[in-house]
Amino acid sequence: MLVRSALVLVAAIVTALPAVAQEWSLGVGAGPFVFGDFVEREISIGMEGGPTTTRSLTLSAATRAGVAVDLERELGERWAVRAKGTFTSAPLSFKSGDDEGIEFDAGEIDVVTLSLPIVFRINRGGAFRFYLLAGPAFGRYDISRRRTANGPELESSENGWGVTVGGGVGWHLSERFAIVGELDDTVTTSPFNAEDFDPDGDERVRIERPHNIHTTVGIRYRF
Repeated sequence: MLVRSALVLVAAIVTALPAVAQEWSLGVGAGPFVFGDFVEREISIGMEGGPTTTRSLTLSAATRAGVAVDLERELGERWAVRAKGTFTSAPLSFKSGDDEGIEFDAGEIDVVTLSLPIVFRINRGGAFRFYLLAGPAFGRYDISRRRTANGPELESSENGWGVTVGGGVGWHLSERFAIVGELDDTVTTSPFNAEDFDPDGDERVRIERPHNIHTTVGIRYRF
């Protein structure tokens, strides 16, 4: 589903390119997408009349490969605007305690992010050209949660607005073609609600803003 969406986006971008040249470029990349924690939940464990202990559980998605596609329009020698989409799918899991805690399978999440950052080129010439980017972003989260002791079964699609910031470097083999490495962080509102995990409101549940950290290596072709 996500691969098909990415291919459709690439096709739409290519067919929409104007006849004028040299001001537009197309970028395609892939790499590991890292997610931050979505939910932190504290549960109390104890027996009647005995001591009570508190255990912390965090819900997060595993690191998985993703695809990024963008169309960039130059606004000058240093400035450009970019329309970008990223696509990935990852398993969800609850983890208890520290890094050596026990993990519980919690389902899957498909994530599509769309962003419209402004690009600032730090240097305009040379083989290696560095840049920064920042702008508004939108996230689409399709969630399939399995029923566990930490929450009910859940099928939902949620949207979140936020921002993206990042930067990268292009190795320009010619004026039209470059190999690009990029790192950006897209932060949106959460696709989860506290009521999904604690409908009675008798536990401590903290909803985190998700960080979608994209590290990609790809190509950029200037038309």
